[in-house]
Amino acid sequence: MIISNPLEQKSDRVDIVKIRLETLGKQEIYLWKELVKRDETLFAEIYQLIYSENPRIAWHAAWVIDHVSEEDPAKLKPYVPELIDRLPCLKSSSLKRHFTRMLLSQEIPEHLLGTLVDVLYNLLSPEEAVAVRANSLQLLYNISMIEPDLKPELISVIEGILEEELTPGMKSKGRNLLKGLRR
Repeated sequence: MIISNPLEQKSDRVDIVKIRLETLGKQEIYLWKELVKRDETLFAEIYQLIYSENPRIAWHAAWVIDHVSEEDPAKLKPYVPELIDRLPCLKSSSLKRHFTRMLLSQEIPEHLLGTLVDVLYNLLSPEEAVAVRANSLQLLYNISMIEPDLKPELISVIEGILEEELTPGMKSKGRNLLKGLRR
């Protein structure tokens, strides 16, 4: 698969990338992951597409960026402030899941911790998808290890969540996080 040609203008390349992302099949998405791991410019181009108005392009782009950054978290580091800034504006559960998952592998700048904590508490709403809630809990737990003053409130929130009707996986996640918080 040829993604770009040196003679193509950047906008033409981005258009080609959009078309390819929109029609990706499961096997091809893994190929894209490998291509993006090796090409910083392509990483930046696909990162920008996670904000596409086309939900399919945005979701596929987020999947690729999420999985590339899982293997190489440093690639995503420059984008962390923007991820945190845009997280509260997302409507798609799949994008929220990918954004929170991407943030799990990142060191959050201290000046953004307060903003992120507020956003994450909002994502614990029962209306959110279970994966979004689970990632948000894990992020809050990780932050509480840096900011221990957050532990009492997080314990209280997790206890409240455990009283809800939840999936077995979410209950297990909550109990495990509580154990870690109480140590």
